[in-house]
Amino acid sequence: MTQVIKVNLPYDLRTSSDNDVFYKTAHEEQNFILPYCNSCGKYFWPGAIICQHCGSFDVEWKEASGHGKIYSHVEGRFSFHPDIKEYLPIAICSVVLDEGPRVFGRLVNYGEIEKVPYDAPVHIVWLTDDEKGCTIMGWEMD
Repeated sequence: MTQVIKVNLPYDLRTSSDNDVFYKTAHEEQNFILPYCNSCGKYFWPGAIICQHCGSFDVEWKEASGHGKIYSHVEGRFSFHPDIKEYLPIAICSVVLDEGPRVFGRLVNYGEIEKVPYDAPVHIVWLTDDEKGCTIMGWEMD
């Protein structure tokens, strides 16, 4: 089962209404799903009604592995919003999923950011704020 970390998010960090299915499934079931094109057989992100690879409308949400490798990362040490100051430092990473798409999320339990290697294998960790009723992607090194 995928790890769930209870957090207090400074505000609702979900990115768009096109991905409501993703966020609802993440929050209620802790399942990692991605849009999948039945025509060309590719996953993509962010969610949309049309495949970004071939333009087909034959798209559905399918369960994905929740595994990938770090493509890049950055650690924020300065508050860009007053409500986030208490959470600093915070690392954000770009992850190339085993299924192909690249996603972004918070890197957790990483130690010193300077020691985090690019291409490090990672797995999904759900960051859930029950009070706000939302769940976002987090990533942890394997």
